[in-house]
Amino acid sequence: MAFDKTLEELYAQDPEQIKTYIEQLLPVFTYLTLEYKKKSEIHAAYFPYVIHKYKVFRDQPIGLVMDIMLGLVRSPSLYVRENALQAIYSIGSVECTMNALWILNESTYYHHPKMITDGLLNFSGDTKKLGEQLWEQFDRFSTRMQRVIVDYFRFSSPDHQERILELLTSHGVDDEVAYSCIRYLGKYAYPPAYPVLTDIVEKYQHDQWIYTSITASALSGYPGDRTVAILKELLHSPNWHVRFNASQSLMALGLYYTDMIDVFEGRDRYASEIMRYRFDQKNMKEKEAVGIGLDSK
Repeated sequence: MAFDKTLEELYAQDPEQIKTYIEQLLPVFTYLTLEYKKKSEIHAAYFPYVIHKYKVFRDQPIGLVMDIMLGLVRSPSLYVRENALQAIYSIGSVECTMNALWILNESTYYHHPKMITDGLLNFSGDTKKLGEQLWEQFDRFSTRMQRVIVDYFRFSSPDHQERILELLTSHGVDDEVAYSCIRYLGKYAYPPAYPVLTDIVEKYQHDQWIYTSITASALSGYPGDRTVAILKELLHSPNWHVRFNASQSLMALGLYYTDMIDVFEGRDRYASEIMRYRFDQKNMKEKEAVGIGLDSK
């Protein structure tokens, strides 16, 4: 802890010099990796934290170190597992990272999917190569890990649209994985996906609200008269989540108050109320923005 605190202060003053210093200490850290393997869980968790924090072994995939870090990923302690994973991501080895994911995939210990997704976003190596490996082994992973992988792609790259659409339309795709695919195609609009998304709305709007709700959000990335008509229809859904997301997407499409007259003057009070709420919210934000602008002057 004393070493960490000192290093942190010096790093803030001269990062490049400290990086050089750490490189010279690689043999020491390799030795310490062996030593900390034998210590209690709290010590075992702290050491990989330091490795991750200063990227000690970045681009230095030392076999002994990686084997020990992978061993810590098998620990029943969440803190040990997570810190070991962060150390592995900082090393930047695709092979080691894939091995760690397989350990998590087969483990009986629960590791929250969001923690895995967020961790992968910290991977410091060749992300393109990592993506290729994830796709190559995708079908062998559990559905929970498949969802993690699709979520990782959603937060990291628009380069997987074709494969994500293929996955969404594949036979027997798990619902949770499909939800992640729809969210991906909502973030990265892909014209060939549009008829698939509209078919999902038509197929599920009366009995599976989760599909409809998520797709209503995704359609905000596909402007057009048909999209507006579909979203307006979803404002009449008996499910609050569907109405909420549809109204949000209509606002994201840049519609004006006059574009929604048919909704405001219609007989569906719930549809009218949710859109009035959206426009009131928009007007309030615009007034606040004007107020901030005046104050700054």
